[in-house]
Amino acid sequence: MKGGLSHGLVALGLGLILLSALSPLVTVNGGSGEERVVVATTTIIWDIARNVAGGLWRVEYIVEPGRDPHTYEPTPADLVKASRAQLILYNGFSIDQWVERLVRAASRARAVRVTEGLEALVLRVPDGPYRGREDPHLWMDPNIAIRYAENIRDALAGLDPLNGETYHRNAAIYIDQLRSLDQWIRGRVSEIPPSRRMLFTQENAFQYFARAYGFVVAGYFYSIVTEIEPSPLDVVRMIERVRASGLCVFFIETTLSPRMMEMFTRQVGGRLGGRLYTDSIGPVGSEVGSYIGMMRFNVETISRELSRWC
Repeated sequence: MKGGLSHGLVALGLGLILLSALSPLVTVNGGSGEERVVVATTTIIWDIARNVAGGLWRVEYIVEPGRDPHTYEPTPADLVKASRAQLILYNGFSIDQWVERLVRAASRARAVRVTEGLEALVLRVPDGPYRGREDPHLWMDPNIAIRYAENIRDALAGLDPLNGETYHRNAAIYIDQLRSLDQWIRGRVSEIPPSRRMLFTQENAFQYFARAYGFVVAGYFYSIVTEIEPSPLDVVRMIERVRASGLCVFFIETTLSPRMMEMFTRQVGGRLGGRLYTDSIGPVGSEVGSYIGMMRFNVETISRELSRWC
């Protein structure tokens, strides 16, 4: 099976070379009549990029809404999509390390890490098999998402300077929306009793959110990558920690199976508070089909359930 896959990828690579040789060259200004194309690894980055690009670029994503980018494997169709792009946007810090395969397939694309320059804000994974590694979920703090928008703005303006003012204007409008989101979150969080501002989720994806809004990360099953299941000893320690804290509300995530969390919740005598969006937005066109929409949904869910408590 592996041999067949390798032969298929070789054939795909040869096909991409032929495609590049036979297709007319595309300038970023659309001189050949073809669209400008941006490819984003995740739907979070995709949504921020489409707000900054406006209608001047066709912005596409690789990992579809509702899928986990941590464990994603690019398909031949993804490589073809990347080969047609002039710009590839990725998060970095391990969540989309498979982007290297897209970059190899996209000889004419510029690859930009949207977290460039944010190293001083990066938090580390505190425990588990990835202890000490960078936590990639920086977008869970809207103030850091502003920096994503700025980096995307600069990348687009660098490739298309004639429309630089448009990208700066689009980014400024979107950044104002992110600042308003931050203020709204602070107002909603202030309604939660301080002693209840604790989060137990499936994945350790809320460190940046917790730092920004005064929560305690009370526990999680996965330190980063979700294919490594916690050991029985890890589960026992989590049960002891939860019982000591008095926490009784637990959240599941839209990209993960709820099975383990359901079992854990029964063991500790708590209840599920609902699903949260972390690594992906919801269905495009829905109330959670954007970064701002998913963050508002998360905060409404967290505020309602923690205020209700047990």
